[in-house]
Amino acid sequence: MNEIKAIKLVTGEELVVEIIAEEGDLITFKNPVSCIPQRSDKGPVLGFIPWMQASNGPFTISLDRTVIVANVADDVKNGYNQIFGSGIVVPTKDLLLG
Repeated sequence: MNEIKAIKLVTGEELVVEIIAEEGDLITFKNPVSCIPQRSDKGPVLGFIPWMQASNGPFTISLDRTVIVANVADDVKNGYNQIFGSGIVVPTKDLLLG
């Protein structure tokens, strides 16, 4: 499976994770990062900090501890991939269309 998804937990935390498996009411993921809004010269940006300081997982949680599991925006996926993935950044449609 190994898809990059956003998970909003019932605690209010918003995570970006790499989904390993979804079985029944359980979801297993690795490399979770918490999303932290930050300011930059270009306006608001999303920063990442490790969710679990001592481990990258895998972690398994019950779906009843989540509010939503969703696809991530391209820029978020690119930032995540720069840290944990291939490092390849996919250009946005704006760059492709001019």
